[in-house]
Amino acid sequence: MKIRIPLLTQDIQTAEKFKIKAVEGFDPDREDFFLDGPVTKRVAVLDFDPGSGQLTPCALFVPPARGRKRGHYRDERGKNLYDATPEEWYSPAFMSVNVFAIILHTIYLFEEKETLGRELTWAFDAPQLLVIPRAGKMSNAFYQRDSHSLQFFYNQSRTAPGRTIYTCLSRDIVAHETGHAIIDGIVPDLADNSSPQSLALHEGLADLTALLLAFSSNALRRHMMKEAGGSLREATAFSSIAEEFGLDIGHQDGLRNLCNQKNLDPNDEENFVDNEPHELSMVISGALYELMFRIHEELKTELAVDPEYAGRSALEISHAALWKGAKRLKRMMYRALDYLPPGEVSFADYGRALIAVDEVAYPEAQQMRTWLKDEFVKRSIVPETGHLDTPTRYTYEPLEAYEVTTLYESDWAAYDFVNRNRALFYIPEGIPFAIRPRLRTLKQYDYDRKGVECIFKVAWDHIEANAIGSRFPSHRRVTVGTTLAIDMYTNEVLALLTSVPPVREEREADPQEYERRLLEHRRNRLDRNEFLRSLAAQGLLKAGEAAIGPDGRPLQSVVQAQITEGLMRTRNTTNFLHILGGE
Repeated sequence: MKIRIPLLTQDIQTAEKFKIKAVEGFDPDREDFFLDGPVTKRVAVLDFDPGSGQLTPCALFVPPARGRKRGHYRDERGKNLYDATPEEWYSPAFMSVNVFAIILHTIYLFEEKETLGRELTWAFDAPQLLVIPRAGKMSNAFYQRDSHSLQFFYNQSRTAPGRTIYTCLSRDIVAHETGHAIIDGIVPDLADNSSPQSLALHEGLADLTALLLAFSSNALRRHMMKEAGGSLREATAFSSIAEEFGLDIGHQDGLRNLCNQKNLDPNDEENFVDNEPHELSMVISGALYELMFRIHEELKTELAVDPEYAGRSALEISHAALWKGAKRLKRMMYRALDYLPPGEVSFADYGRALIAVDEVAYPEAQQMRTWLKDEFVKRSIVPETGHLDTPTRYTYEPLEAYEVTTLYESDWAAYDFVNRNRALFYIPEGIPFAIRPRLRTLKQYDYDRKGVECIFKVAWDHIEANAIGSRFPSHRRVTVGTTLAIDMYTNEVLALLTSVPPVREEREADPQEYERRLLEHRRNRLDRNEFLRSLAAQGLLKAGEAAIGPDGRPLQSVVQAQITEGLMRTRNTTNFLHILGGE
């Protein structure tokens, strides 16, 4: 069924500031049905009246009438919400449809054949993501796995008396929170990880999801390239995340700025960031924004001499380069989540996944990978570029005895393969392991090449010292694991990435790789200790009954220290991303 709904291209005040067309149409074409709410199979908007608390399906679905191609949503007066006036943008009906449109658009970014090439699933055991556009009075918005929901709040403006700022009307905030929900479905371990870089990765990729949604707007791309003279460095409507909301709560230019030089070098007094996940996220988002800038500049140069673009203005070429470059970044950024190993991961782990997916898709085009490696070294994520190298497309002889389709379909065959090949997955003898649901994905590569990949993830528990204070156990469990990506046509190993600390037996086989993994593991363990000590000192890390609410469920205002058999494990650490009024 065809339908057209409105979508805000930018925060309302920001759109007025830059004189950008505020609303554009969006045609969600992958949904089986539409209901009042709006509601579809995967997303249900539930609007509650702030005064009465009653559920109000304020946006009413109108199917295509005879002679019309598309259906639409209307308000209670019968007005097509696509034709809403600026005053009506603040109506409950428009807010519900706008948040619905942004969420579906964000989902589609991930699902396109040039990115993940499959339908997304949520981290919770239910088909629908519930969306509350007016969840209450507070300067916040967040994703919550336990309630299967995205919750958007509102508050009175601190800078413009009489004006209410609704987070559900911010394209950046809605895309950001939807990004959290989607990322949680792809890499659910991140939600419980105690590594600050794991949390920062969640936050940074959610910010970059807002950026990619902005790039998808034809009107916004054209306008910002014109205003910025064709340069991404000057395009603040792209690099500044949730500008209206950020300015109102006292930030200089938005919640965060992607165009930055933040890094992990303690000698850089101006740009060094510690283990606070929101600040730390700017290291990874800044690195990928810089990569996008380089891609854009390179494509502008290429298109300027491309006969297909002969006679085009510099502005038109800049616009086309941004569109093409965003597709390349999107492919690399989201596919790396599939290749990311289970468990406690770091920026370096994600960097290796980025390099691997790009090398599989673009084996001959090395420039982008070179830029990325240099950027990771410049930001002190890794000490040298070789730390991001990982073999791709090679033969593993024991795999030849198995049909990859059987490994994908049969739990028994998958377990048998892993158990017989523990060394391949870095699994110590005698350690029980869990095989995650396998993925079968159709991938688009360069020059219209296609491939079918089987993503195979194995995880288990590793015990390490828990030096965070005498109130907590001396040791903790952390999840570690390995991802194996297999070409289902050729049985080649496309890539193998692991978050497992090395064992001494590995030193003789490859001393350099052993030292690299050992140093990374030590650094990450120390970061976990420092972060957990900080949470404990702030009263945000709770154990036992202190972490459980009156309803018997874990409190959403704390990180849970779950203690079993004298060992600690953290749960719900992503609560930290909104505990302090974050986004």
